[in-house]
Amino acid sequence: MKIVITDYRFPDVEQERRAVTEAGGTLVTGQATTEDQVADLCRDADGVLTARAPISARAIAAMQRCRIIVRYGIGVDTVDVPAATARGIMVANVPDYCLDEVSDHALTLLLMLSRQMIPTIALAKENTWAVGKMPPLQRLRGQTCGLFGCGRIGSLLAGKVKALGMSVIVHDPYLSEERAREMDAELVSLDALLARADFISLHAPLNDATHHLFGAAAFAKMKKTASIVNTARGGLIDEAALIAALDAGQIFGAGIDVVESETAVTPLRTALVNHPKIIVTAHTAWLSQQARALLQLRAIQQALSCLKGETPYGLVNRELVKEKPHPKV
Repeated sequence: MKIVITDYRFPDVEQERRAVTEAGGTLVTGQATTEDQVADLCRDADGVLTARAPISARAIAAMQRCRIIVRYGIGVDTVDVPAATARGIMVANVPDYCLDEVSDHALTLLLMLSRQMIPTIALAKENTWAVGKMPPLQRLRGQTCGLFGCGRIGSLLAGKVKALGMSVIVHDPYLSEERAREMDAELVSLDALLARADFISLHAPLNDATHHLFGAAAFAKMKKTASIVNTARGGLIDEAALIAALDAGQIFGAGIDVVESETAVTPLRTALVNHPKIIVTAHTAWLSQQARALLQLRAIQQALSCLKGETPYGLVNRELVKEKPHPKV
């Protein structure tokens, strides 16, 4: 049995190595950044763990005996799931490892925007402390938080902002009216979300339908006093349109933990990081010592359970099996 880790950002993968060794297998690691590198690395792998490497159809076609691909994370947009499904390869994610961390991070960005922490920190470094230089601030209680997507992370954030006195509106075609009532949230159309929210927090997957959904047309429908928070996927936002909307005063601010180009420095990424109305964090919303350990554990457990003939609990392409998923450890 051979398991390959295509790439990782952890300090080490000793947890995975121990688990594979105890199961009688071999672990091979790399830092692949191209589909050719993935293909070469994974050619004879029985299982693949991956973070940001492109698991494309061509890379999958080179995998001669792979039975499972596990993504270190919740989103699986780096994996060509239909190509894997066509080959009978299971694709799994780790959907439950950082729910508190990401919802806390989204809340932090919302609070930083609400209190304009970056400008006030800069002001404190001046000798005059001229409060008149601060942008206009609004009391948070009584404002509206709009959630675009409301799975487990969005639901946690809803509870946290409700505790601060905010009301919650949600646009999510998969959220039931009953669940919305339980959350004391109002289900609304996308246009209503854009028009009514003082803060919009994104918690949706990246796919063809959501790519650049928040672009010029969406920003034009938002309040001029509204801000947007993104801890989901960079591609949900048209970044050039975001900068243009902020420069034109169409919206107030943005807090983002994810950008479209995370593996290369681009002029657009540089413009985002240095924009005075945008707070950018380095894709760290998921990060805590506890979350990282759980992520690594759950990922390797799922790979090994699949190779033992069990169904991983985070299986994405569920059409490959009919039985119920194996309970998580």
